[in-house]
Amino acid sequence: MGPTEHQQMATVLQSIAEHDLDHEILDADAMAKRFPQYRLEDGDAAVLDRRAGFIRPELTVQTAARRAEQLGARIHRYTPVREITPVGNGVEIRTDDDAERFDAVVVTVGPWVNDLLPDLPWEVDIRRLISAWYVPTTDAWFGEERPAFIRTSPTHCYGLPSPDGVSVKLGLSRALHRPAGDPNELDRTVQPGELDIFTELLRRHLPELHPDPTRLSVYMEGYTESSRPLVGPLPGADNVVLLAGFSGHGFKLSPAFGDVAADLALDGTSSQPVDFVSTVGRTAA
Repeated sequence: MGPTEHQQMATVLQSIAEHDLDHEILDADAMAKRFPQYRLEDGDAAVLDRRAGFIRPELTVQTAARRAEQLGARIHRYTPVREITPVGNGVEIRTDDDAERFDAVVVTVGPWVNDLLPDLPWEVDIRRLISAWYVPTTDAWFGEERPAFIRTSPTHCYGLPSPDGVSVKLGLSRALHRPAGDPNELDRTVQPGELDIFTELLRRHLPELHPDPTRLSVYMEGYTESSRPLVGPLPGADNVVLLAGFSGHGFKLSPAFGDVAADLALDGTSSQPVDFVSTVGRTAA
């Protein structure tokens, strides 16, 4: 949702045309009838993806880990990695318990990437983000259709009705969050003033949510300047495959990029079209 001239809206409409995606374009009148919980402004429109859905992240992680163990993986739970060092023809992984050497490693450590790879030639900006959950004041949020949403402007945000039918989750984009600092000492306390932007967002665009949140969560994400992730080998260390800086979009893409990472670690190449995110030949920050 947002102004039709906004760059992100233009990109969405271009992608729809190029790939013949199943969609609807809704104006303010159509939105008021079908999704009355949202408020569109003059010049706004909404694009509905008929095939969109959601995943449960905690269950997804548990399922993937369990399947990996069934296939022979060893998972070292609650074991922080302290150092990743190319050594000869292999890579050494050091933890508080010991050190192990492997032929190749895939590094997917999220906001800890700058800690574990301090000489990374590309900048990954680690930000402290807030998610907030609000209770609806009408039942419109939990009708037969309950799509997740993104608003492009004037406040870039996203949200989704929770699957349990109790609340609506809201989040903001990178520019609206402060740097995280040391990821090992993340400030998880939300100050009242940090909610002002949420309060204004509800007043202007989502008035059928109660203005006081019922739950808050603080977490981190890693961003690159271009918002394109870093995928591929480290310079001078082809057996260290990096996946970082997904700019908030990594989790939903993890099955596909997991396949890419496995290909790169085992074969040094991938048949998937990932040149646009590859670290090979990429200009350093």
